[in-house]
Amino acid sequence: MPIIWSGLAPHPPIIVDAVGGHRCRKVSTTIKSMHGLAKDLLNSKVERIVVISPHTPRPKTGIATWLCKTLKGSFASFGAPQAQFKLPNDVELVAKLAKSFRFVSDLGEEPLDHGAAVPLHFLVGQGWSGPTSVIGLPWRLGEPLSDLGLAIADCVSDVQGVALLASGDMSHSLIENAPCGFAQEGVEFDRQFVGFVKSNDFAGALSMDDAMCEAAHQDVISSCKVVWEATGFAKKNPYFYSYEGPFGVGYCVMRFDKND
Repeated sequence: MPIIWSGLAPHPPIIVDAVGGHRCRKVSTTIKSMHGLAKDLLNSKVERIVVISPHTPRPKTGIATWLCKTLKGSFASFGAPQAQFKLPNDVELVAKLAKSFRFVSDLGEEPLDHGAAVPLHFLVGQGWSGPTSVIGLPWRLGEPLSDLGLAIADCVSDVQGVALLASGDMSHSLIENAPCGFAQEGVEFDRQFVGFVKSNDFAGALSMDDAMCEAAHQDVISSCKVVWEATGFAKKNPYFYSYEGPFGVGYCVMRFDKND
């Protein structure tokens, strides 16, 4: 199978040392897990990485991606302009997607959103410099995400060594001073989601109550669904790294599938 690795990474800029500073101590478990995930991905001898980000701009129709030659990641908007990187865009893959999917908008020279930049920061830190693509999600949640997952699978069907990384944070309402305030549904969402993925029941994670998912203010389900659909819900050699939420947002790190 062309897709040899898939997983989930959170995307809080605070886990980037230049952004978080001393606050990184409170998310040390997540940071350690992200280093481990990045090292594991690169040790899998991947040749291309595809990141699905919920924060990539969403057009009213279809999806958006970058069609330019170089992807630029920067944390200047988070007070750390010194933390930046460049990666070669996988123009071959995104060109195929632009032809096969319903509608694909080009984001031009815009810098990467933090949903993509945070996971890629850790991958670059482990030495990644290969072809990379970042794909956004539909504006309308009703649009079938399975179509996007299957389109990605089709675009990589004739290449080897592809890694798919879902970027997503869990509930944003775990404590009173969380970004979205406190909601018991947020706590319950994280409990259920972690339980499902730890038991490798990815279909179960997609079956959770819609109202609870919305009240949790999460952005992890859609990215994961695209990756799971693209891989046919593969779960060979899964590994759960960690979960924590010290700032009121849940961060989950996991490898879903890895071909040895």
